[in-house]
Amino acid sequence: MKEKSKNSMKKFLKENQKERFRFIDQWAEYVRTHSDKEWSRQQNVIINSCVRTAFMTKEEYLAMKNIEGEMKQGKNVKKFNQKDAVNYLKRL
Repeated sequence: MKEKSKNSMKKFLKENQKERFRFIDQWAEYVRTHSDKEWSRQQNVIINSCVRTAFMTKEEYLAMKNIEGEMKQGKNVKKFNQKDAVNYLKRL
């Protein structure tokens, strides 16, 4: 049983590595075929989002995720930021 588990883990790791290499190839192709301005703008959105959430407390983050869940359910919720998440949390 342990041997089967080891084999499945090795298979998973190998597939995971292949997927990562495919992503690297796709990203390199994208960077080659799109302007610096276009792809750097997209990266800026990702980086800014990471920085914003890095400074959130656990409660602020969970409030934000709750709002996001409401948006996915089709509820009319405006776009939000960290301040909105804090205000939402205070209303709970």
